[in-house]
Formats: sequence, C-alpha cells, structure tokens
Amino acid sequence: MIFHDLLARLDASSFLGVRVWDFSFRSLTRRYGLTFLSSIVVCHPMRALEGLLRYRRQPPPRGEQHGMTMVGAGSEEELESRLAEDRETLLVAVGFCQKPVVPVCPAGRPNHDCVYLDAMDLETRARVENAACRECDIRVLGTLALGAGASMHIMTSALDIARDVMLPTADCGRFRSFILCLCPYSVQAITLPLMICGLEGYLVGYASGNCVDYDQWLQADRGIKSERTSLAPEAHSRAVSLLERIGDARAGEGECYSRFRRGGNIYEPVLVPGPGLRVGPKPL
Repeated sequence: MIFHDLLARLDASSFLGVRVWDFSFRSLTRRYGLTFLSSIVVCHPMRALEGLLRYRRQPPPRGEQHGMTMVGAGSEEELESRLAEDRETLLVAVGFCQKPVVPVCPAGRPNHDCVYLDAMDLETRARVENAACRECDIRVLGTLALGAGASMHIMTSALDIARDVMLPTADCGRFRSFILCLCPYSVQAITLPLMICGLEGYLVGYASGNCVDYDQWLQADRGIKSERTSLAPEAHSRAVSLLERIGDARAGEGECYSRFRRGGNIYEPVLVPGPGLRVGPKPL
C-alpha cells in the first residue's frame, strides 16, 4: 500500500516526465507487461528510447479525459492531414464494452467479433437485420472506418492489443495512426506504449460505464465487464466528423472500399475499383 502511494505521488508529480509509474509497476508481473517489455522494449531499444522522449514532450492531461486526446507532434490540422494520407495503416479501435447489453450483442461481448462488420458489403448493400446492431456505436464507427479505408479492431485484453497492434507495428510498421476509444483511466497508460511503437492519432475517452481504477481495469481486461461504455456526444461527434473527412478525402482520390475481411483479429478494408461507394452509417 505504501509502495502504491509512492507510485501515485510519482505520477502526480510527473517524475522524470513519466505519468504511468503506478500502472507500469502493477503490469510488470502480468503477461501484457512482460510481453511488451520483452518483445518490444528489449527487441527495439532505440525505438523505445525515442518513444519515451516523444512521450516526455507530450502535454500533460487536463482533467478528465472524456474528450479526444491527441497523441503526436505538431498541430491537430497537421495530424489530421497525416491520418488522411495514410494508406492501409490507419486503425480505428473500439472496446468490446461498447457492445450492446440489452438487446444483447449477437456476437457476444468479450471477443473481437461483430456480425454486422462480417456481413457488411457496400456494393451489394448487404447488412444484418438485428435490433442490437441498430443500437450499436460499433456499427456507426465501423461503417465510417471502412469509408476511410481504415482497419477496424474490437479490443479485448491488453495482451491482445499488444499482439494484434503493437508487436506488428514495432516489428514491421503494420499501423502508423489510430483513432482509439477507451476508458479515461487508460489514456495515460496506453500513450507511452503507442508512442514507443511509433503510432500517432487520437484517444477518445468514454464518458459513461468506464473503468475508473486499476482494479476495475483488470476485471475488464479479463473480460468481466457488465456495463456498456459510451462516448460523450461532443467526443463522438468529433470522431465521426474526423472519419467522414478522411473518407471524403479517400473518395476524392478515387479510393472505394466495399467490405471488411478478417486478418486475425483485425477487420481489414477491401479496396475495389470504381467510383461512388461512399456510404455513411445509415440507419438499419
């Protein structure tokens, strides 16, 4: 208890420019922490050092992280431009806890699956007729992600995020940018690992149903999460607007995406020839 109090004080004072002392030490004995340390930090020491230096230059968080937190250098306009220029390296990630509870998600909750994204095809207008999908924000964000040419990921555990996103990025540059929905508690915890992997983008914090401390986070990391999380209206509107602008830029360059295909736990956009497939998240 005394040790954790000390770590909390180190976080509060941003000791050595780092604000994740408590979370990092708690995670060192868990598979996620060990995997990240051994497979990324040890295998890519220069990348880890560069990421730490970038992290130290990041502005500290202001109050609760219910809005959109920028992770990267320069202005938001410059970052948005880089996101729009990415080709097959933009990732939109949401939490499994955003899945509906009533009516229950037909794919189940603590997994990477979505029956709507599996069936969606903008060429044939195929879609799933399901009451839960009508009320699901993953449908909205997933449809916009497809229009933006972005991959889509439904996050479960920190270990899976390391395996599906961070390791492929550190090893071979799988992703370069992201729009990621998560608990405000996790914003600082994930910022440093993302920067070590060379990623930039936006973290969008939940406004309701979210975990507020490490114990709650650990339960959700094990798939134990009965609450449904949701974004604040303003943050949701900003994320939707950003994806729409990226999608418009893609369409203006003649890039059209019809559906997703599964690559492991990642939904990858399929590029097809021909104009005019820009379709937003219309009601079912």
